[in-house]
Amino acid sequence: MLELKKVKKAYHSKPVLQIDSFTLEKGIYHLIGANGTGKTTLLKMIAGLLPFEGDIMFGAISQRTSPIHYRRQVSWAEAEPLYPSFVTGRDLLELYRHIREVKKNEAESLLQSFTMTGYIDEPTGAYSAGMTKKLCLLLAFTGLPSICLLDEPFITLDDGSAEFISDLIIEEHERTGTTFIISSHQETDLAVFNRCEKLFIVNQHVSFESN
Repeated sequence: MLELKKVKKAYHSKPVLQIDSFTLEKGIYHLIGANGTGKTTLLKMIAGLLPFEGDIMFGAISQRTSPIHYRRQVSWAEAEPLYPSFVTGRDLLELYRHIREVKKNEAESLLQSFTMTGYIDEPTGAYSAGMTKKLCLLLAFTGLPSICLLDEPFITLDDGSAEFISDLIIEEHERTGTTFIISSHQETDLAVFNRCEKLFIVNQHVSFESN
């Protein structure tokens, strides 16, 4: 269970989000809001990447009082990932595998599922936007923890890759109980959108609610 308590976020004294109390049970959620309403800000706060007032808890683990333990529960994939151009995809995969204590054969199996074996050893500076996006998602799914935050996961992906990610989200939620929160403008016929509960950021400055 994800719980937000008295959460406030402002940029240059301008309120962006104000969430007095909000709770999410396990599930797959589609986070919806117009540009500038704070979707990415909210996801980054949940991921532990942005400072804010208040607290966010997953289970009994507080981001405020146990930040390292909390972050171990969370996986994050940003909308437009950037990596040092000299680092290979393999370097990053090995880093994530080590941090999340994932067995090598499990990481290799996931790599093959993502159909990235042909270029994983190349420097990321040689990757296309779609290849970089797939790498970001591969890392997010490596050693998948309790909650996975995906900011615009389908942009720059070809149709086949988008369908694969959609199906993988459903499969991993059913297999492990991982909670997914997806921010996306692309509410297409992908299967995952038929399984999502919708969350809305309403009014850029003050509120966040689910239907």
